[in-house]
Order: sequence, then structure tokens, then C-alpha cells
Amino acid sequence: MSQVPIVIPLVIAGCFLGSAWSNKDLVASWKKALVAGVLSGFLNVGYLWVLGILGVSGASSSTNNGLASLATCGLAGFLIVLTVYLSAVGMIRYRRGKVLESESEE
Repeated sequence: MSQVPIVIPLVIAGCFLGSAWSNKDLVASWKKALVAGVLSGFLNVGYLWVLGILGVSGASSSTNNGLASLATCGLAGFLIVLTVYLSAVGMIRYRRGKVLESESEE
């Protein structure tokens, strides 16, 4: 059973969040999130493909289910970036609401 590598999506998610943190335009942030997710998916597929060529155990890109494994890897790369982005946006909105609430009580 092969495992989906998550190193590349996490690095891309971190870089993306660093650049999107100060952006106030939500539509532009969503577009950047989608681009970062697609880029992460493609790079994750490439990483799994290289691991398969090198013969690293756990990378099954040369077996019959290789295409399914590559598709799963790409989808995981895409979803990891979007999940990290949505959780960060949720935390920002939650904390912003707490700050606004505490200011209104004073």
C-alpha cells in the first residue's frame, strides 16, 4: 500500500499563507489559493513519479494502479493547500470577531 507524500503541499501551503496573510481582497486570495492548490497537486504528482522512477518503496507509480495513485496524490496536494487556507481564514475571522467583540465591551 502506497502512501501519499504531503511534504510538497505543506511547503506550498506555508509559502502561500505567508504571501496571502496581508492580502485584504478575498477574491484575489481565493484565486491565489486555487493556483497554489493546482501547483501543489502537479508538483506532488511529479514528486511521486520521480520516487517511482527511483524505485523508492511506497511509491507505486509503475504498477497497474499507478494512474490512480498519481490522481490521488494530485488531489491530496490540491486539497491539503485548500484545507490549510480555509482553516487559516476561519481562525483569522474568529480572532477578528473576538477582538471586535472585546473592543465593543469597553
